[in-house]
Amino acid sequence: MWALWGATSHDAQIFYGVIMTAYKTKWILLASMGVLAAAAGNASAADLGPYKPYNPPPPEPAPIYQPAIWDGAYAGVNGGYGWSNGGPTEPDGGFGGGQIGYNWQRDRIVFGIEGDFQGSGVSGRAFTFDGDTARSDMNWFSTVRGRVGIAQGPWLLYGTGGVAFADIDNRVNLVGSPSFHDSDTQTGYAVGGGLEWAFAPNWSAKAEYLYLGFGDDTLHNSDGDTYRVNNDVHTVRVGLNYHF
Repeated sequence: MWALWGATSHDAQIFYGVIMTAYKTKWILLASMGVLAAAAGNASAADLGPYKPYNPPPPEPAPIYQPAIWDGAYAGVNGGYGWSNGGPTEPDGGFGGGQIGYNWQRDRIVFGIEGDFQGSGVSGRAFTFDGDTARSDMNWFSTVRGRVGIAQGPWLLYGTGGVAFADIDNRVNLVGSPSFHDSDTQTGYAVGGGLEWAFAPNWSAKAEYLYLGFGDDTLHNSDGDTYRVNNDVHTVRVGLNYHF
């Protein structure tokens, strides 16, 4: 075969040696590159340290949101007890009626307006051994008030104040003198506070104290004489409201 190429046996041996040397050199280079790559990989792994799985950061806590459960109109019923330390009769007794109102809520602050009307059995009688008598009757009363409170979940703590109206009948009979009498619708003020609880959707219950200040009532008789009676009344009540 070498004769066909025109080469001597010595030349063929030289050519064969070159080919084999190149072949061996190729594999040596490939093996060296593999060793270098493995060493580089180990070095990189050593730099990174041990494997740690990725743990995403915890989510930010959701902001605390106070739902506006007190927002809107409501109406309801109530009943309670009233009493007075004013002389001479110191009237007391029960009352009952209804209320209607509207609330606005901004975060935890609640403010609104409420009106109520009560049929009243608050009354008193006084007698003396000399035969003097006195009688006081509060036949009805009504208030129109503003309310401001702080909501905490289903609870609302509030203060309230406004104007009050009442139909009050006072009579005093003194022995030897014409009777003193006055029956009139009087205007005063109402101030107090309460606690309301939203115990179910659209429903709430409340407990409330109000002081009704009507001041002194000056009674007159036919002789032009006067007699003073105090008409201030303390009231406590419980109520039930439906929220629209």
